[in-house]
Amino acid sequence: MKKAFLVLLGLVICSCGLKPPAPQVSLPPPPAQYEGLSFKELVTVSGPWWETFKDPTLNQLVEKLLSQNYDLKEQAARVEELLALFRESRAAQFPRLDFSFRGEKNRTVVLAPYFRGGGFVTGRLTGSLAANYEVDLWKKLSHATKAERLRLLAARENQLALAQSLVAKLVSAYLKKAFLACELEVVRKALEAEKTYVSFLERRYRRGLVDPTVLEEERRLLASLKAEVPRLEGELKAQAQEIHLLVGEYPSPELTRPSLCELDLPLPPPGLPAELLLRRPDIRAARANLMAAAHQVSARRAARLPSLTLTAQRGQLSNALNTLLHRRNRFWDLAFSLTQPLFDAGRLKSEEEAARARLKAQEAAYARTVLQAFFEVENALVQEKTLREKLSLAQAEETSACRAFKMKEGRYRLGTASVLDYLKAKHFCLERRRHTLETRLSLLLNRVSLYRALGGGWPKLKDS
Repeated sequence: MKKAFLVLLGLVICSCGLKPPAPQVSLPPPPAQYEGLSFKELVTVSGPWWETFKDPTLNQLVEKLLSQNYDLKEQAARVEELLALFRESRAAQFPRLDFSFRGEKNRTVVLAPYFRGGGFVTGRLTGSLAANYEVDLWKKLSHATKAERLRLLAARENQLALAQSLVAKLVSAYLKKAFLACELEVVRKALEAEKTYVSFLERRYRRGLVDPTVLEEERRLLASLKAEVPRLEGELKAQAQEIHLLVGEYPSPELTRPSLCELDLPLPPPGLPAELLLRRPDIRAARANLMAAAHQVSARRAARLPSLTLTAQRGQLSNALNTLLHRRNRFWDLAFSLTQPLFDAGRLKSEEEAARARLKAQEAAYARTVLQAFFEVENALVQEKTLREKLSLAQAEETSACRAFKMKEGRYRLGTASVLDYLKAKHFCLERRRHTLETRLSLLLNRVSLYRALGGGWPKLKDS
């Protein structure tokens, strides 16, 4: 009867757990419209976003990064550590069972005037099972376990966020390397044209047909182009080394040229829904940390309330091994203890206040993360539109300049145009080509930023 009463009392007390405080995030809900366009329904998620660049070498490098990068390996080890801590915290919710076996033998010396035996030799064998269980009053242990689980989830999301960041960094370096190679080729062509032009001016200058200021200006331009070549070569090597570092390999001097300089990606679909941001692992990590902090407040508050511990022990005691298991030699012990902190100089209260302060910090961090995510997406979408307009203008200028160069070249071959006009037209065409490359690279790098801001590629959209 007493046992049933104690069990019933424990169950009633356990049902009175403290609920975690609701986080107070002073942040309005995300808008139903994005970029002023209507909401669209998500259907299926697209594949890895870097595959949109359609470069097999880039795909292989990303696979290497995800398997060999040491920052990711370090973060993976951190996740394993938090997984072990979660299991440790969860184990506190279950009873603990210990087995002990002890054998002892001792000789007792008896000092007495009329006793000359010297003493007694005795021995004892003890085997027992001991159980210890802390009743989860006020859900203190379960809140602590939930907090550890949420920290584990946050670490896993941070691992994904790190992977996304590193992939974006790798793709950006790969694109820069590709366009640096293309730009270097254009600069070398412009350098050869400028050398020919300066050589022609020098011959005319010696005959007094060219103003010295014009010749000096062209020599200055030639020197500038010569300086561009080693600068671009150095940047090209630096990008190649960064790629090797990201994929966990020793630096290599190879300078392969990817064929991405003419790549034109499709436009982002209209009406990207705000729910796309929920795929961002940093937002999910911030949310998990926020909820973990709320559960930690409940755990700290419950630590200030009474705690109930149940203990039980059963065993055998004998002075000989052959009689150890006899029924007459068994013993048992049942006990419970109820503990209420009375005075600890404010330690438990301070721990609860610290947990509440951490909750406030996580509320602010979550709100900041969400706002930052919307800012990054909105900014990338605006830049996408602006850079596409700039690229269109740059391509039109390049087309016009190169068409004029072709016309000058034809007239020069017919002898109706001077070599000065021909070389100037060629130089201007190469300049416009270089400007187009720089604008296209900016557009592709911005697309990488958009993919990263959205947590990956966008889903296929269905008309509403």
